[in-house]
Amino acid sequence: MITRISITYGTKQVLSKLQTRYPDRQLLMLDSSTSGEQLALLDVSGEESVFSSPIHYDIKLHRGTTDWQGFINFIYIDNLSPDDQKTFNSKANHFVTTDPMPDGMRSIYFMKDEKNRSNNILLSTWENSDNFSIWKRSSSFKPFNYFLSGQNNYHEASYHFYTPEEK
Repeated sequence: MITRISITYGTKQVLSKLQTRYPDRQLLMLDSSTSGEQLALLDVSGEESVFSSPIHYDIKLHRGTTDWQGFINFIYIDNLSPDDQKTFNSKANHFVTTDPMPDGMRSIYFMKDEKNRSNNILLSTWENSDNFSIWKRSSSFKPFNYFLSGQNNYHEASYHFYTPEEK
């Protein structure tokens, strides 16, 4: 199992050059599903980064497939008090290791930003965005609702695989 994922952002031209330069790496070009053509390159090889300005995430827990198809969502939660951090860690640990995976979820990763250890990331992959939306309204997601506030610097980023034919 890989222990780290790296991501970088840029133009199609720059990110495509990286994919071409490193064909042996698993570099996935992603497009923001909300903004359109805000591109990212996700390195899921677990190897040392080839990006000049990478953001590294250390994987603490993972369950599910390593197949990166479908819809991808990042939930970022930061700025937790020490007690809230312990609670969040417990809820994330329980969800990733014990709870049944929701319908349509392919995988879930609980990660920490390598440079900002207080930044908690839940990365999930899904068959489609509808499955993710259903999960966020389900009882399975309820333990995380407490943390979804501005005071915790909560935000999300959703992606699908970039396909030039769509543009």
